Amino acid sequence: MFLYIAFLCATWVVWKLVRGFHAPRSTIDNLPGPPSPSWLSGHLGELYDRQGWRFHRELMNYGPACKLRQMFGRPLLCVYDSAALHSIAIKDQYIFEEMQWFQNLTVDTFGPGVFSTVGEVHRKQRKLLNPVFSNKNLQQMTPVFYEVTNRLTSGIRTLACDGTAEVDMGGYMSRAALEIIGQAAIGRSFDPLTEIRPNPYADALRAYLPSIYALSNYFYLYRVLRPLIPAPLRRPLMDLIPSRRVKFMTQTIDAMHAHAVAAYYEKRRAADENGIHDDPAGTSTRQARDLMMILLSANAGASKEDALPEEELIAQLSTILFAATDTTANALSLVLDRLTRRPEAQDKLREEVLEAKGKHGGGELPYDELLALPYLDAICKETLRVHAPLPLRFRETRADAVLPLSKPIRGKDGTPISSIFVPKDTLVFIPIQAANVNPDLWGADASEWRPERWLEPLPVALTEAKLPGVYSNLMTFWGGGRACIGFKFSELSMKIVLSELLAAFHFEATDKPVVWNIGEVVYPTVGHDSTRSGFPLNVTAL
Repeated sequence: MFLYIAFLCATWVVWKLVRGFHAPRSTIDNLPGPPSPSWLSGHLGELYDRQGWRFHRELMNYGPACKLRQMFGRPLLCVYDSAALHSIAIKDQYIFEEMQWFQNLTVDTFGPGVFSTVGEVHRKQRKLLNPVFSNKNLQQMTPVFYEVTNRLTSGIRTLACDGTAEVDMGGYMSRAALEIIGQAAIGRSFDPLTEIRPNPYADALRAYLPSIYALSNYFYLYRVLRPLIPAPLRRPLMDLIPSRRVKFMTQTIDAMHAHAVAAYYEKRRAADENGIHDDPAGTSTRQARDLMMILLSANAGASKEDALPEEELIAQLSTILFAATDTTANALSLVLDRLTRRPEAQDKLREEVLEAKGKHGGGELPYDELLALPYLDAICKETLRVHAPLPLRFRETRADAVLPLSKPIRGKDGTPISSIFVPKDTLVFIPIQAANVNPDLWGADASEWRPERWLEPLPVALTEAKLPGVYSNLMTFWGGGRACIGFKFSELSMKIVLSELLAAFHFEATDKPVVWNIGEVVYPTVGHDSTRSGFPLNVTAL
């Protein structure tokens, strides 16, 4: 068996090398770029190095398009030019698709949800899901956000009741983010926030990334073998592997799926009892109370061609719960990190929030007034600009393509390059951080965290560039047909949590060294050596 697997892997590698050798010559070969540290792994180790921030910054020295290397010396295009991004995200989005192996992994772990589908299936899912995250529906969910945030505030206050206490705010942000999406999406509580209480579904969702990362050294083997093994045999073969890490991963996936199925049928029964299927427009007083009920209502009212099957509806559950947790939680931690480094910004934001809350007797801010707070908005936008929670974005070409450039760059041979021919099966890396802090668009202080820039007219170069980002001229939430479907949900979560926390507490850094690490989602640890997420702050109740 081992020899057979080794033979398949070797055959696949040789086929890739021969195919790459005979591939049409590309403009990529003439692009500047750093020397490759390894023929075997190329620059992938540096891109995924959790402390590889310096390498990511240095990529900008080679301009908005440069050549890197992936495994076995194959070319890897790195690009953040605005015109090229428009083609990748919008114009040619069906050519520049998710990496096939990553798509397969998400199908195998989450099911055929919005993460893992492409083409017409993905379009149908987004058509149904987009209205679910509309401003109207989010406004109706605002009381849920506040209820969870009030429990969060109470939980932290119990720790800081006698003055100042050291609190792992990263842990609290993660718990609060999961509780918000759990309550808003499926009407289910995962965490009281005032005490530690295990929840099997929440535990499985939190264990997902660690279980996957524990097997990251075998991703290449998965990439090679998965297409060669018939679908009915994949799981039985996985169960035969005598590895604790593999068992942990499969148990985690099984738990997520089982709880998603149970939650789905619970919602189906509630939909039947509330007559949603008889009133798919949601116009009755028995209107859906959470996002999953809204989705079921929309699906009931969709045409036969646009309605989603049960398998796809179930897959959305864990997909949405997982996607809305770590990104929002770590974005909130990034904001708090910046506010502790800039106490004057923290004081200014608190003053704005308290003044607004004073008009409502110190109570919760209405949806429209909260979103309209200018400095809170500036703080969120600037943090998401300078610190993209998801810095690594890859695409794989499904066909030959030509990427235009907003202005010519100079090739290694000195000739000007105004477009890049990208052959089929080329791996493309989009450095989100570089796109967001491009000095050609944002000015000389592009890398500086300066919220006040959002209270001023934006640079003309930026507005004329027409970046395809779905959010505020930024690529943080991507753009086009694969833009983050819940970016408005995340923004609302951040603003409600920040407004309530800043009104109740003062935050200061501890003497512990907090380090931010590169990953699929950036995350904080105490020190460089720790692999456990942690973000301690000194918290003083006001």
